[in-house]
Amino acid sequence: MSNSSRDDLKAGTFDTWAMMEAKRGATTKTVQVEVDSKAATRQAIIAEIRRKKIKIETRSDWKAKEPAINPKADWDYKAIAIHHAGNSYSCAADGAAELRKAEATDIKSFGNLSYHYAIDCQGVIYEALDIRFRGAHIEDGNTGVIGIVFLSDLSVRGEAEKHGPGIWNVTKKRGIGAGIKEWIGEQKDKVDATHDEPTENQLEAAVALIETLIRFFAIGTLGGHREFAKAHGTNRPCPGAYGMIIVEMMRRDFKLTPP
Repeated sequence: MSNSSRDDLKAGTFDTWAMMEAKRGATTKTVQVEVDSKAATRQAIIAEIRRKKIKIETRSDWKAKEPAINPKADWDYKAIAIHHAGNSYSCAADGAAELRKAEATDIKSFGNLSYHYAIDCQGVIYEALDIRFRGAHIEDGNTGVIGIVFLSDLSVRGEAEKHGPGIWNVTKKRGIGAGIKEWIGEQKDKVDATHDEPTENQLEAAVALIETLIRFFAIGTLGGHREFAKAHGTNRPCPGAYGMIIVEMMRRDFKLTPP
């Protein structure tokens, strides 16, 4: 049997055949075939999204890099967290290029992409981190949570200072270097006059993705990164004001609860 961890389910159908010869008075022997249900579920999610006429690129399609650190296994997802890539990203840029930028940042920080799925402004869904592995998108709260990131800037000016962890808290927890970076980020955010509004294609793709994930997992909770962070005693401005509008809309439409 092929290595299911590397095989992607392509569009279309496939058939399997089995032949059995029966003889009078003879005992029919059966053969057990083991199926990797998690790999099958991953592929079924991809196939379902394609059936909805939404473009999805698997990790092999967009040629994701091998992880610098092997991610830990995860499953039995109960929640979905919505993120935005931040104010260094833009709908004006190519979606695949923005994903590669996020990949480079995350590999440096976490050893692998931190989100499970990314959605660009054209409505293309990318498999970022294989769903069989635990993400790194919520500090101290990744287990059982699927991470979806919009490859755009969905925040408004001043959110980093208002909803962020704070310079002193970051310095105390992670050191002077991290504190300086947080300060720089807040200063840039104060003068940032540009942002993206979610596109119709993004929203359509998000609905299809969330609808599919709910079908395959017992999802009861959906929230923005800032809501999950608050539940774990920290603060984050992500996914921005426009991202939170998406969160509230999806939560209402799919009848899910906040973190």
